[in-house]
Amino acid sequence: MKKILTSKYSLLIFLVLLSVINIIQGYTTELIADEAYYWVYSNYMDWGYFDHPPMVAVWISISKFFFSSGELSVRFFSSITLSITFFWVWLLIKHPNKQKYVWLYILLVLSTSLFNVYGFITVPDTPLMFFYSLFLLGYQKYLDQKNFLSYLILAVAMAGMLYSKYHAVLIILFVLLSNLKVLKDWKIWFTTLVTIILFFPHLYWQFSNDFPSIKYHLYERSSRRYHFYFTAYHFLNLMVIIGFTFPIIYKALYKRLHIKDKFETALRFLAVGFAVFFFISSFKNQVQAQWIVPMSIPLVVIPFYYLINHVKDLKLFKKLALATLIVTFGIRICMANDGILPKQFEMHGNKKWVEKIENELGDITPLFLNSYQNTSLYWFYSGKRPIQINTWNSRKNQYDLYEYNKNFELEEFSIVTFSRTGYATDSITKKNRSRLFIEHNTNGYKKVGNLKFEIKNPILKAEAKNSVTVSYDKQLLNKFDGTLALSVILKLGSSREIIEADLNDNQITFELPLLDATPTHIQIVGTPNPKIWPVRLSTMEKCSFIE
Repeated sequence: MKKILTSKYSLLIFLVLLSVINIIQGYTTELIADEAYYWVYSNYMDWGYFDHPPMVAVWISISKFFFSSGELSVRFFSSITLSITFFWVWLLIKHPNKQKYVWLYILLVLSTSLFNVYGFITVPDTPLMFFYSLFLLGYQKYLDQKNFLSYLILAVAMAGMLYSKYHAVLIILFVLLSNLKVLKDWKIWFTTLVTIILFFPHLYWQFSNDFPSIKYHLYERSSRRYHFYFTAYHFLNLMVIIGFTFPIIYKALYKRLHIKDKFETALRFLAVGFAVFFFISSFKNQVQAQWIVPMSIPLVVIPFYYLINHVKDLKLFKKLALATLIVTFGIRICMANDGILPKQFEMHGNKKWVEKIENELGDITPLFLNSYQNTSLYWFYSGKRPIQINTWNSRKNQYDLYEYNKNFELEEFSIVTFSRTGYATDSITKKNRSRLFIEHNTNGYKKVGNLKFEIKNPILKAEAKNSVTVSYDKQLLNKFDGTLALSVILKLGSSREIIEADLNDNQITFELPLLDATPTHIQIVGTPNPKIWPVRLSTMEKCSFIE
């Protein structure tokens, strides 16, 4: 073992072995819901998607080239690229004796818990970390040489990051803030222009689809009320992404704050920048652990330099890293094998519940209500494309953009939902105690996705019959043959009120009852089937209110 660790091929052996392990893990572990959702992306390749840019779909499409079905059709390429990412991070380290400490580098990357997950699951962070490490290589080369290759790497890497995840903007920003003198280099401006040109197809896609990603990330997903646990979870995430070694890792970061090297300064700006930015964000939204994963690369490279020269901390680090590896290994075994733990992981039991629904429904089309996750998992494991709709009070998703899902008519279908309704006819166990409820329906459902109402200058009067002027396509409305029941949604601070409404020519009329708060916004919703909650038929518009 000692000969292997000190061999000049030790890192190569490790990276190959890591890819093999991740391929095996990817094959033996069922998909998580988000992976199935991104697999759906890859079925309709485009320059953009509702939640994310398209690179995750590219990653999955490459995997599909090697495996036509099964979990490796989603994960194979990720298993390879994580090892490449780790190799590029190794190249960032310029210590003259680093070859003697390959074992330390291996311990550092393996003990960054969440980073390692991206070797056997495929999410937008997977290509982001790949291009992020390439970007840092390009920036380091730029600081050393400023040659054509460095500018080319920077342009390709920045475009790749932006096509992977919008967090790339923060990575570029924090590196820029660490060295504002780069703005004096006209070639950097030209490199930025090349990046924008490479990224332009996605920008045009956003424009063509009315900027769905921007609206969702900046406005629609915001929490209405702050909770202290938002911020508490952020500090927990700062520990979780590192594992048990976090006291030593953050100590190393603190101890090297005085280092003047420009590249290491950029790494510090990245680590501290992500921690501070999402600390501030936690006062608006709950911060997810993967949002701060870009901290991982700086928190591998900087501690490497520190631990080589601090024997006492190195000894403690090795003990904590070993504990992290044992726990991580145990968790990965449990992920690959359902039933070891009493509580199921997210990736467990999906094949079983999909099979149960298939047996229950037969040839009847399932209509999944308010769950793009269940819709995607059903599609992946059954091979049958279902329908998905979002009621007015649920979040939008990529299915709202697919033409087949925007315009359809079903004579017979079965609603599949998390919530028990008075119409539910059956149910199945999904995971542990959670259930999916099924409602067989023969009344039919028609959706005309191009039918949109535009609200014009809404003025509401308290405790009176209100009439709001609207415009819409009457030919599209006629397709519902009078079956479309309309309502209005009033936003009252953090709550919503739904009120039945009538449409008379270009006027929506409704009785405004006595309300606990003042309405600030209004939205039109509707349903062609009284057993299904209404869907959005207009955007949420500001309104004036007269007492």
